[in-house]
Amino acid sequence: MWTIEFLHVLFGILWIGLLYFFNLVQVQSMPKMTEAGAAKPYAQIILPKALFYFRWAALLTAVTGIVYYVAARWWTEKAVTGVPGGVIMIGMFLGLVMAFNVWFIIWPNQKQIIAGALEGDALSKARRMAFLASRTNAWLSLPMLACMVAANHGGFGF
Repeated sequence: MWTIEFLHVLFGILWIGLLYFFNLVQVQSMPKMTEAGAAKPYAQIILPKALFYFRWAALLTAVTGIVYYVAARWWTEKAVTGVPGGVIMIGMFLGLVMAFNVWFIIWPNQKQIIAGALEGDALSKARRMAFLASRTNAWLSLPMLACMVAANHGGFGF
C-alpha cells in the first residue's frame, strides 16, 4: 500500500509543481517572450510537453488518491469519521475539482490555442478560460494541500 501512497505523492508533486510553474513563471514571462519572439517556439516545443505531463499527472494523482483511500478503508476497515476523515474528504473534493478543471477546461482550450485553431475574440476567450481555470487551481491547491497535511497530523485543531 505504501507504493500507492508514494505514487500519489510523486504524481501530486509533478502536477502541483507544473501548476505553480504555469501560474508563477509562464504567465509572468509570456509578454517578454512575445516581445523577444520566443513565444511561438516555446508554445510549439515546450508547452505541449509540459501540458502532457500536467494533465496526466493530474489524472494519475486523482486515480492513485482514490485507490489509496479505498484500499486504506478496505484493508484497515476503519470508518472515515472524525476530523481527519472529514478533512481528507474536503481535500479529495478539491483535488477532483482541480483535475476536472485540467481535463475539461484548461486542456481543451490550450489544445485549440496551440493548434492555432482560434483567432480574435475566440482566441482571447480561450486564453482567458484556461488562465482562470489554472489560477483557480492554484488557489484551490492551498486548502487542498492543507487538508492533506491536516488529515495525517490530527486535523486543524490544536
